[in-house]
Amino acid sequence: MVNRNYLPFKSARAYVDRGMAKWMGFFISEHTSALSHMGDVIDVSEEMSRDEILLALSQLYVNGLNVMVYTRLRLDPFVGKINDIFQDSFYLCGHDALIISFEDIIKLVLLEEL
Repeated sequence: MVNRNYLPFKSARAYVDRGMAKWMGFFISEHTSALSHMGDVIDVSEEMSRDEILLALSQLYVNGLNVMVYTRLRLDPFVGKINDIFQDSFYLCGHDALIISFEDIIKLVLLEEL
């Protein structure tokens, strides 16, 4: 675990600090569990302004393009086409047809057709 080849005595080179080994095991398990929970958080640092949302929605609606809508409602984005835009919400038609409020939108991402 720790390279002690620079030490002159064999007993010092072969010494294993049990407390350090336990700590490393604890650290590794905590680090692994933290990495597994990284996807459970919505990144709101890239939140779009209301003007950016309205501009993107109108362009997506006019061109009939597929969009991924990241909202505060759930971790996974909603995917579909915008069928109608209302005063403070829009109608998204995808797997599930639903109405999403502008206030719930974090960001919109154009879904490229492959």
